[in-house]
Amino acid sequence: MRISFEGIRFEAGFHSFIACIILIYHVLLIDLKLGVLLGCLLLVASAALSASVGDYEELCRLFKNGTKVRKPGTCDQYIQCYDGDGTVLTCPSNQFFNPSKDACVATMDNSNKYCGNRCEGLDGEWVADPTECHKYFYCMNGVPLEGMCPVGQHFDESSQACLYGKDSICVDVNNICELVAAETKFRNDKDCGYYYQCDKIGKHATKTCITSKKTEYFDVESGKCVEANKVECTAHSKENVCSISKEMQLKSDNATCRGYFVCKALYPVVDLDPQWAQCPEGYFFDEDRQVCGTATSVVCTHNRCEGRGTMLVTSSSNNCHNYIRCVDNKEVTEETCHLDYFFDETVEACSSKIIYDKCCDDRD
Repeated sequence: MRISFEGIRFEAGFHSFIACIILIYHVLLIDLKLGVLLGCLLLVASAALSASVGDYEELCRLFKNGTKVRKPGTCDQYIQCYDGDGTVLTCPSNQFFNPSKDACVATMDNSNKYCGNRCEGLDGEWVADPTECHKYFYCMNGVPLEGMCPVGQHFDESSQACLYGKDSICVDVNNICELVAAETKFRNDKDCGYYYQCDKIGKHATKTCITSKKTEYFDVESGKCVEANKVECTAHSKENVCSISKEMQLKSDNATCRGYFVCKALYPVVDLDPQWAQCPEGYFFDEDRQVCGTATSVVCTHNRCEGRGTMLVTSSSNNCHNYIRCVDNKEVTEETCHLDYFFDETVEACSSKIIYDKCCDDRD
């Protein structure tokens, strides 16, 4: 990195430190701008902790904002996640990033396991590549020889074999819990009703938000199971959705107003892998009629703002007197028309005209 202050050009690092010393000396002798001195001091400080933006969406989408993940295959770098993106930060010289302490430290146990030669002292064994699930190393007299599992398979170090992804415990990178602090919870991107939690020895266990009585989704920011319609989800739970049937059925995803599952007729067994689909924007799924209907014709107590942008929409409560204020497809507030007025979604306003929309009529 090159920086220029008042025509003086130098590189970050040791040379920048020397340049700063010279520059500070001149500041003391002549009346240069204070901003030059401050800029130089900031440059020296930044040399101790450098940052770069990388493509870590696949990794950071799993974690809550602020999570620090040691960069796979390194010991002195970590990825800080915010809004699904990651920034790579480097510890000061001769320091390591310790996930358990969530900080850079002077020494770290088992550093060779992550950033050194993973085959040191091994012969005739396979070890996982910490950077990707489908890669591994074969150790020959301490020398690592890189290998790769067939498409769709992950390497499992405990069984010394490649397993199909669905049978693997690897999530994006091998031993992901060895890269973050203990007790960290993160998304299961295959089903919003499940999540993973790291233990103290670097392993992860599958947890669920689904019970026989209720289906909730995992909210990564709070680390809790919440109502399904409170979570932005693209992997709705397929558990207990379909039933045994001789005919194809459409079932609500029970989390959105537009989403539904297509259950195939597999009599006498249940379709355990139904396909998820959505009604067009402005239309909601009506399970009773098995169709996509206009929003005002379908009762739905989930997010009625989804796919509708910023506007006022009818609520499925209070006999059509209530309306919901939508901003960027999200419900902001639910309000009530004054006196005996009803809400008319066609004009997005309260009206003295009696409204009989099916989504709210006779609903307290």
